[in-house]
Amino acid sequence: MDCYSFDRIISDYIDANLNVKLRQEANEHIEACPRCREKLADLKSILSKLSSMPTCKTRSDFESRLMDRINQTKEQKESRFIRMFQDYSRPISVVAAVMLLVATSIFVYTSVVIPNSPDSIPSAEIRSMEPNKSITPPATAIANVKPTLVNANNVGSLPDTNKVETQNYNNQIMMVNE
Repeated sequence: MDCYSFDRIISDYIDANLNVKLRQEANEHIEACPRCREKLADLKSILSKLSSMPTCKTRSDFESRLMDRINQTKEQKESRFIRMFQDYSRPISVVAAVMLLVATSIFVYTSVVIPNSPDSIPSAEIRSMEPNKSITPPATAIANVKPTLVNANNVGSLPDTNKVETQNYNNQIMMVNE
């Protein structure tokens, strides 16, 4: 047992409210630790002096009056905000949920509906440089493929029989920002 553990059980130790094992650990700690031994002796002397003091007689309603005053003091110390929040917690949460719903709706509206309006922010669009010419679709482009052989002028290199010549469409397409 350490000093912290003994401090937590010192009242139960004095009142003899510990089980056998815990009381034995506390006794071993008291024998080994002078600080806790002194603390225990101080508490026992305070308790003995308190028990030798004359008792005071109070009125029969003393306890109820004391508890009422304690409760009044607690109520006075509570802030207005806390009391308001306790009284209106449900309406406040409903208002917060509605505000979140409205904010989400505004976000969706501004990010989806407004960009599609005529006065929207510029967007990219693909257009042909030559509007009168249509671009051949890929299916017909494959039919126009013409196999060609590379000139074998270089000594030591073999001709590439797999080279295919296709029409270059890159010059006909451009990116237009509006």
